[in-house]
Amino acid sequence: MHIPDGFLSTPVTLATSGISAATLTYSFNKINQSIKPEQIPLMGLLASFVFMIQLFSFPIGVGTSIHLTGALLISILLGPVSGFIIMTVSLLALALLFQHGGLFSLGANVLNMAFVGCFVAYGIYRLIPGKRLALVLAGLLSGVASAIFCATELALSGMLDLSSALKTMILIYGSTGLIEGIITLLILDFLLKVKPDLLRVYS
Repeated sequence: MHIPDGFLSTPVTLATSGISAATLTYSFNKINQSIKPEQIPLMGLLASFVFMIQLFSFPIGVGTSIHLTGALLISILLGPVSGFIIMTVSLLALALLFQHGGLFSLGANVLNMAFVGCFVAYGIYRLIPGKRLALVLAGLLSGVASAIFCATELALSGMLDLSSALKTMILIYGSTGLIEGIITLLILDFLLKVKPDLLRVYS
């Protein structure tokens, strides 16, 4: 759901940019205190993975698009703080290199995909008993949350009517989130067999 420049009003742009910037500052401070040297190569590898899968997006109108993000997967493997930083860097690179989302709307895109995809999805995952079910529901519910965030931002900017667009966006992004949850489950099940030391939280 990469929102391009020109679709958000100035107040919405400033508000979402402020929230995203504050979260990024918190994440950098947190990771400086807790990162382990052996995590750095994995962060680089997963950053490349996230960047690649987000190149394959599908436009759905009103300036937005859908795609898998990889946010849930990297949050399980590295934690939501590292996941948020990776997602933010990936979104910035996509905006600069491929015009997937605008620079002025970067704060909104980070909020909708990185914040929701990492912190919200990971929180849902940790709250729900049963790791396999939790992964699927985390993908689904974070997709719904992203839809609500995106639709609200566009509605506040006068780009769409919230009541008429929200159901459609929840259906689209919720379905995408469900697919992401299932794919994440399959990937983690495979990693659990071949590299279980990566999955202390998941297992």
